[in-house]
Amino acid sequence: MIWVIGGVLAAISVLVLVLPAWRKRGEALGRDESAMEIFKDQLSEVDRDEARNLISGDEATAARSEIKRRMLAITKRQGNTTKAKSASGGVTVLVVSALAIPVLGFVLYGMRGAPEIPSQPFAERAEEQNEASEIAQLAETLRTRLLEDRTGGPSDGWMLLGQTYMRMNRFDAAAEAFGRVAERPDADSGVHSQYAEALISAENGVVTQTASRAIAQAMQLDPMNPAAVYYRARELAQDGLLRDARASLLLRIQEAPGFEPWMEIFLETANQYGEEIGIEEPVQLQDFAPMFAGRSQASTPGPSPEDVEAAEEMSGEDRAAFIRSMVDGLAARLAEEPGDLEGWLRLARAYTVLGNTEGATEAADKARALAEILPSDDPGRLATQAELNALGL
Repeated sequence: MIWVIGGVLAAISVLVLVLPAWRKRGEALGRDESAMEIFKDQLSEVDRDEARNLISGDEATAARSEIKRRMLAITKRQGNTTKAKSASGGVTVLVVSALAIPVLGFVLYGMRGAPEIPSQPFAERAEEQNEASEIAQLAETLRTRLLEDRTGGPSDGWMLLGQTYMRMNRFDAAAEAFGRVAERPDADSGVHSQYAEALISAENGVVTQTASRAIAQAMQLDPMNPAAVYYRARELAQDGLLRDARASLLLRIQEAPGFEPWMEIFLETANQYGEEIGIEEPVQLQDFAPMFAGRSQASTPGPSPEDVEAAEEMSGEDRAAFIRSMVDGLAARLAEEPGDLEGWLRLARAYTVLGNTEGATEAADKARALAEILPSDDPGRLATQAELNALGL
């Protein structure tokens, strides 16, 4: 039945699109006029971004020059293109598209579709929509209160608002929130790296000049900040320096005292850059295991070289048990020394990797409670919350 209904709808769509086109073969589609309207909107958007301090004056001037150059190119092209050619080409493209798209859709659905899967009940969709609406309202309420605060609003509040906007995929709004905190003299490396992330996300992955400055500031405050290192590598890759980008990611992994959740995305990205420059053999996390064994934090004992050598000879099940025993040892130490904030964070990360959601949540609660008793201006408070957010805890 689904194929019959789809076929009928496709046929109707083709007729609706094709018949008017054949009746109006002598009329131009006006693509250049549409493009001019789009460029005018882009000029207005540049003005708005400059007014909100999302881009600098130099960036705004450069953007306007590029948009006006494209508008001039269209104006020249309009003078050299005949209406008959425009109309003929437009009709041909429309007819071919109208016929090809339904056929392509049926082919793809036949290959990748799953008509046997039941649709999501409307009640569940409505519940998700209500929840999203409620979060949006709370975010706007928080923003209003922060704006009304004569002191400019607490940094923690703006950071929470920015993180909420990031989850809502409202990257421009998130960048604005993070940017307010980044302008303050006590902003730490984590603030600047989150600001850079929001700016890059708002530009669909492009590292702009404003984002580049935020990355540089984050690395100046903390050269070991993984987020800053990652986005710096993205910037290098964007500039064509893939080999340097790959080296910076691998160097940061080598400098780590033990496993961290961010290492997986570092390795994936480094291997991607490696493929692009002709390095066929990917780097594996196991390549760094000997280094991890030889270095450990003073507060958290790590495996000895003999432990690592023994683990390499174990079966998969025995190795998993060995890793859990190391994590259990950390948990036992924290039970005796519950005031170790960094230890609880490491335990939360370890449980997350092992898939122990309950243990990770409990460790995160311990870390959060310790962070809350820190002074309000202590960077550890925001750093702890940022890491727990990254872990989804």
